[in-house]
Amino acid sequence: MIRKLLVTGAIALSASACAVEHRTEVVTPNDACARYGFTASTADYIRCQDMLAAQRRAGRVPAGYDAARITAASQAACESYGVPRGSANYDRCVQDEFAARRPG
Repeated sequence: MIRKLLVTGAIALSASACAVEHRTEVVTPNDACARYGFTASTADYIRCQDMLAAQRRAGRVPAGYDAARITAASQAACESYGVPRGSANYDRCVQDEFAARRPG
């Protein structure tokens, strides 16, 4: 009887060693890459975050830039993030990038 209890206890301890970890990714509403359709923690999402941070460090464009050049720079940035051209996410990205680059 004691032997059965010891064996059962050993099996129970062994089974508990195979614990499962659950992770929850929290994405803030102003997370641009998530709004552009990237899933948090994926390679594409991380690349988007890195590229976005680099673009934001570059700052706004000088006051002499016209809207066409700001739009072209915004489109190039969105393409570099990997947002598919012609999608609603691409349009949202271009609008966000334009606003971030606009002088003033």
